[in-house]
Amino acid sequence: MAERHMPPPLRFLLAARRSELHGLEALAGTCELVVRVSALVHALQKERGYSNLTLCGPQERLLQTLAGLSEEAAGVEADARRFLDGLAADTAHSSGKARLLNCIAFALFRLDELPALRRQVRDQSLPAAEADARFTQVIGSLLAVVFEAADSALDPGVTRILVALLNFMQGKELSGQERACGVMGFTAGFFTDAQKARMLGLAANQGRSFDIYAQYAEGEALQCWERIQQQGQPVQRMREMAQHTAAAQRVDGALAELWFDLYTARIDAMREVESLLARALAQQCERRIAETRQELDDRRLLLSRYADHASGRAPSMVFSVQSRLLDAPPPDGVGSELERSILDMMREQTLRMQRTDDALSSVRGALEEKKRIDRAKLLLISQYGLTEQAAHERLQRAAMDGGLSLSDVARQVIGQLAGN
Repeated sequence: MAERHMPPPLRFLLAARRSELHGLEALAGTCELVVRVSALVHALQKERGYSNLTLCGPQERLLQTLAGLSEEAAGVEADARRFLDGLAADTAHSSGKARLLNCIAFALFRLDELPALRRQVRDQSLPAAEADARFTQVIGSLLAVVFEAADSALDPGVTRILVALLNFMQGKELSGQERACGVMGFTAGFFTDAQKARMLGLAANQGRSFDIYAQYAEGEALQCWERIQQQGQPVQRMREMAQHTAAAQRVDGALAELWFDLYTARIDAMREVESLLARALAQQCERRIAETRQELDDRRLLLSRYADHASGRAPSMVFSVQSRLLDAPPPDGVGSELERSILDMMREQTLRMQRTDDALSSVRGALEEKKRIDRAKLLLISQYGLTEQAAHERLQRAAMDGGLSLSDVARQVIGQLAGN
């Protein structure tokens, strides 16, 4: 029996399943966007690193390497923009994604600033710290896209991987910022008190991001990260060295390149983790779509048989959801057995959606924490006219001084400033 001839309760039962399938198909597109954004972030992190090293100590070989990395990043960006053009045109899958689309618009605005920034780096016409901050703004806008993608996902398995990927990307980005700060300090031969505090804060925040990642990641991606961590002793020793420098206790400026090389190898190794997470994301989307399509087909066939059975067109070989054969139609044409089976199916679908909501709520704890921190930063920016980085550093200092988590400090800030 065609769906349009089914009784309304059965048609809407199938419509609910189709809606779930369409949501998963749209989510698969969002996950592909995240994978492309991840590739672009990595390319920009590499470019930022060499831009920083070049501005701290210009060398011909560094300029050539940087030119190649800029070209590579521009190519990855062009690929991402082509994908976004298709996403903007896909109105069927854009419903309910206003926040995500708004984040994409802001990221594109930041990306438009890159050509001018690259010219200034090439011409050596701006300080290394400013170039680093501007690259970081661009990357931050892309990480916001990943956050909104994770926050809009409605499948617990997919959301879990997205949360792991988001926190890993955040930890990797903080690693890139620490690399830049280290290059500037080692180039000068010593670290100022502000630079030392920043290095400590960046290391601590990396630890938090990677701890959350380890909570949600699994399998090969988690094992790969554990191997990388086991090889982190050289970076840790140089971190400790940086904390013991002073204007009167300088180190050789050539250590800047050693620090850069060690940290670059570490960040490049992290890219493998992101690739493994991207693969897991694609596989999870494919699996869930295939399962839901099969369930929809099975349910469509079963409900068609129910409808035919109720109308007397198919008096035998009808199965209930408990897979028990209904050998003959009951006298009333529908019967309590068939009615109970349909009600059981509706209840099962309702319970499954509730389980999905419960699983999503538990996975989204890390996302809620980030929302709280971002809100606190916005309040500090609006109240005191701080930059985003300065607001974040103020939260970091308060957390370190009070022995609290960044989330706890953010909650205090919101409580103090939200009503002002």
